[in-house]
Amino acid sequence: MRPPEISFACPSCSGEVSVPLSGAGTCAHCGKGVSLVLGPALLSGGPVEKCPACGGLEIYVQRDFNQKAGLVVVVIGALFAPFTHYLSLVAAALLDAFLYMLLPEIEVCYRCLAHFRGFPRNPAHKPYDLHTAEQYSKGPQSPAAGG
Repeated sequence: MRPPEISFACPSCSGEVSVPLSGAGTCAHCGKGVSLVLGPALLSGGPVEKCPACGGLEIYVQRDFNQKAGLVVVVIGALFAPFTHYLSLVAAALLDAFLYMLLPEIEVCYRCLAHFRGFPRNPAHKPYDLHTAEQYSKGPQSPAAGG
């Protein structure tokens, strides 16, 4: 099992920063130091209760897989489908299922999209929910905007 790590957007440049359980690190993009205040539950190896990057309480669970790489596998399977009597699509689906079972789960904050790797899973956190995500993507509505 890998050591616990939190990845989030750098407050200075919005590049991705990964910090260990100490809560301190340096942004590889802009070189500025970043730190998070981690609660006692996280420091003692407990599950994620709230996001230390933004304070968000709504967190979802997903497999730790690069979505762009998954899309490449599907596109390659689709491109070769006519030439392989569609067996390449079956192979792509089997590869996807194998990776799904193999890869570990991570937790992701709906609000700031911080990723939590290596922490025990919080049973209160469920898989991604589109309705919840839409609540965060809308942002504040102004009265003049009609809604």
